[in-house]
Amino acid sequence: MSRMRATAIASLIIIILLTHHVLRAASVTYDLTIDQRQVNFTGKSVQSMTINGGIPGPTLRFKEGDIARIHVHNNMNVTTSIHWHGVLVPPGMDGVPYLSFPPIESGTAFTYEFPLRQSGTYWYHSHTGMQQQSGVYGAIVIEPLQNGPKPDHDYVVVLSDWTDENPHEVSRTLKRGSEWYALKKGSAQSIFGAAHLGMLGDYFARELQRMPAMDIADVAYDRFLANGRPEMILPAEPDETVRLRIIDGSSTTYFHLEFAGGPMTVISADGQDVEPIKETRLLVGAAETYDVLVQIPSAGMYEFRATAHDGSGYASVWIGSGERNPAPDLPGPNLYHTMGHHGLGQILSLTPAGTMGMPDGDVEAGKFDQPGMMSMNGMEGMHNGTDHSKMEMGGMDHSTHSMPVLPQVSRIDKEYGACVGLLEADVCASKSLAVDGMDPSRPWTPYARLRSVSHTAFSKDKPIREIRLTLDGDMERYVWFLNNKRLSESDSIRIREGEVVRFIMINRTMMHHPMHLHGHFFRVINDQGDHAPLKHTVDVAPMSTTVIEFDANEFGDWFFHCHLLYHMEAGMAGVVHYEGFTLSPQLAAIRSQLYKDLWYFWGQADILSSMTRGLLTLSNTRNILTAEWEAGWHNVDDTSVEIVFTWDRYINRFFSVFAGADVLSERNESGITRGILGLRYLLPLNLESRAWFDTDGGARFNLGRSFELTPRFGLFGEVEYDTHDRWEGVAGLSYTINKIFSLVGQWHSDYGFGGGLQIRF
Repeated sequence: MSRMRATAIASLIIIILLTHHVLRAASVTYDLTIDQRQVNFTGKSVQSMTINGGIPGPTLRFKEGDIARIHVHNNMNVTTSIHWHGVLVPPGMDGVPYLSFPPIESGTAFTYEFPLRQSGTYWYHSHTGMQQQSGVYGAIVIEPLQNGPKPDHDYVVVLSDWTDENPHEVSRTLKRGSEWYALKKGSAQSIFGAAHLGMLGDYFARELQRMPAMDIADVAYDRFLANGRPEMILPAEPDETVRLRIIDGSSTTYFHLEFAGGPMTVISADGQDVEPIKETRLLVGAAETYDVLVQIPSAGMYEFRATAHDGSGYASVWIGSGERNPAPDLPGPNLYHTMGHHGLGQILSLTPAGTMGMPDGDVEAGKFDQPGMMSMNGMEGMHNGTDHSKMEMGGMDHSTHSMPVLPQVSRIDKEYGACVGLLEADVCASKSLAVDGMDPSRPWTPYARLRSVSHTAFSKDKPIREIRLTLDGDMERYVWFLNNKRLSESDSIRIREGEVVRFIMINRTMMHHPMHLHGHFFRVINDQGDHAPLKHTVDVAPMSTTVIEFDANEFGDWFFHCHLLYHMEAGMAGVVHYEGFTLSPQLAAIRSQLYKDLWYFWGQADILSSMTRGLLTLSNTRNILTAEWEAGWHNVDDTSVEIVFTWDRYINRFFSVFAGADVLSERNESGITRGILGLRYLLPLNLESRAWFDTDGGARFNLGRSFELTPRFGLFGEVEYDTHDRWEGVAGLSYTINKIFSLVGQWHSDYGFGGGLQIRF
């Protein structure tokens, strides 16, 4: 009886304490109205989306322990949503349409309500389609319960990228394999460009390896913004300390950050406090946040500059008053360095079954010639002299997972030149030049030096689940995958409540991917042992492996995806599903819409004096419907037309199979229609080959390629052998005028010389 009485008293005390806390918690309410209106960042007025009339939306300020109540009103003619990036919320409040809740319909409102269990710098954005790119984003600041020393000023800086183009048109342009954005921002590669740098051998080494032309950003942006402006001023007096809460709210842009007045002191990453470190130049990935302190020198105004990773532009924040002191220019990347240095020449000498030149097999399975810990991120922090031979993983049971901490090079590093084993700092630094075309003045993320102020390791008694995830992609078709699959219902990432989940992410592409896990913080495994930093978004560098781990203590379904908006929309995403979690009937009825695979249409036509040729394409991720035509004339009375209809099934960037029909018509003769079955395969030198058999017992083989002599001036050729019609060939030159038009001059074996216009649409 006494034990029961004691239990009842203890329960009563807990109820009283909880009730007291709830009564003390303040309810902070905001109203956010999302609307469509004209904006002008470039001198051109375009339709966009705003929150409470502005881009970005208002900064939402709270205190740790508050109850956030946010009414989101949709005044647009399309659905919308808001996701609270990095904020721990119940699954139903996470704001991912069809995964967390039904989208907010046009003309309606939705109230988000959740307790704030944390403090720090976070942000919010739409998770519907491309709305983030159109302006639906803003900052969140949550003050801690216990305030420490305060700086003289505390400012929020939301960085973003802006294009006057409709984001869906941007996506379509990327899907059709256009090089226009690289040309527009000056990063297109060419034979003469390589020769000018003395790197012609590198250029053709890359071509022989079937690698596409490299770039470190996909889109050519019209502006880069800080708090919605290309340039802004923040007041401060000499010798004052300023806290900058930096939020990379861009759709696809990594920024290098630098302050003209001296080094920055990083005190927080993704809202979580870290032991202070000084950085002269800092790379922030899309969707990450960093809090930094800067000291204003004795006189003048000093620039805090955020330069786009690809060097295509920057946004400026001027702090102080008086004479302006600009930050130094960031050296541009030499993208030709990615073509064959330091072992990269071996990448495609292997038989590739994966994408972006990376084979499947042992890499995808995470197998190594020797056991060894994979680095948490290929090369970041190597410029700081980090000794990775001392790397630890807090809470890991090495006896059960066979991952001893040894200073050795894994098979991944040996074969692919990626800095993925435990390597000496100078070796990793040299390889970083090869992998990303960088030099020590272009540092990567500072993860190796980030050390949490608190103990973050998990209990060794917790079960551990390891999940290996490959990050895959094809820049030519612009499709992006996890484990070589797009987001799909059948490929959810299943975990169990109460275990430690470890993601081993192997990036098999030449691009950075900022991977974001909803609803959780994870440990980024570096050499800080039990004090590994907690983050919600982590950069997985090109050709490298990143390891994160988290406590599976937020029961529900959660989104996990690349935070480059166009990569996510193209399929690099998955659903983390807790076993035993059951959807509500309302969500179950609409969940299939989360996995919708969009179709895109584009075309191209050459209109020449001697002939016309072109194609129309309708494509989703793995299915490609194409109609190609070629029509020419020797004279008015002698014309011929051929139309080829195909349905391709995309396997990977090297290989696809197809079936269709070949329709031929000669003037004054009856037409011929044949069924065809064949394949396409990418050969060394990026030669595009096509072979088919037809229902008349014949066959055809095509081989074609275009070479960029300069970024705008190209040489192209094609040879074809058909058992019915024998040989046919074409060779010519083209000059790109703009995104839509090119000038073309060519010789065709059947139709002779001709010139005209190429139109892309």
